[in-house]
Amino acid sequence: MLLRRITEHVKEQNWFAVGIDFFIVVIGVFIGIQVANWNQARSDQKRASNYLERLTEDLVINQRLLSSRQDSYATQIAYGAFALNGGSSPTDREAAWKIVHAYFQASHTFTIALKRGTYDEIISSGDLALLDDQDLVNALSEFYTFSGFSTIQVIPDYRENIRRIIPFEMQDYLQSECYEIIAPDNHYLLDCHPLDTFENIVALATELRADEDLNRDLEYMLSYAGVSADIAGNRQNRAEDVLDLLEARRAD
Repeated sequence: MLLRRITEHVKEQNWFAVGIDFFIVVIGVFIGIQVANWNQARSDQKRASNYLERLTEDLVINQRLLSSRQDSYATQIAYGAFALNGGSSPTDREAAWKIVHAYFQASHTFTIALKRGTYDEIISSGDLALLDDQDLVNALSEFYTFSGFSTIQVIPDYRENIRRIIPFEMQDYLQSECYEIIAPDNHYLLDCHPLDTFENIVALATELRADEDLNRDLEYMLSYAGVSADIAGNRQNRAEDVLDLLEARRAD
């Protein structure tokens, strides 16, 4: 319609009308661009707000996971220290069970797998600029690209070696009654009493205490757990820093 009118005005050489028509076209294009920009800005703002909220939820979950891991490592170290330093060879079933139980509990490993779905989505979609805070972007990158977890992904030999010695029936009981996982990913090492069917516990505990190679492996396992706990503590502190930045950005 407008193009036909412009054509008619040109044929009539009504340049004033042509000028008005072009002015209307320019204004229409300008308004269209502004509306599109406004809609895009609103969409970007909404996506950014959604990302900030989800990142905060992920970081809170990660903080709890890292705290839980530190507790698990501390309990593991306590059991291992008792196994190594719990006194002389036992002479009764109760003392022997405590030793065997401690040796087994020290053999657990706890991986650290951070919740990172929101961050990966932001990266893959190219939406990092929507966060509009370089300090926050840098902190998120440092937190989620941390490579130190690779140092605790190699499982020490102690885990395999102790489980070659303790009879499977006893391991099965220890695993089911003395170890618990509670959603989403919290691991607990528990005290428990032995079954009456377990025979030769005293001999087994004495064998474990006398195995110098096994005890050296246990020393390394405890060192491994200590390093893992330190890494989890460091990452928990970094999660707190990122949460502070997220809170400040969401308050803007």
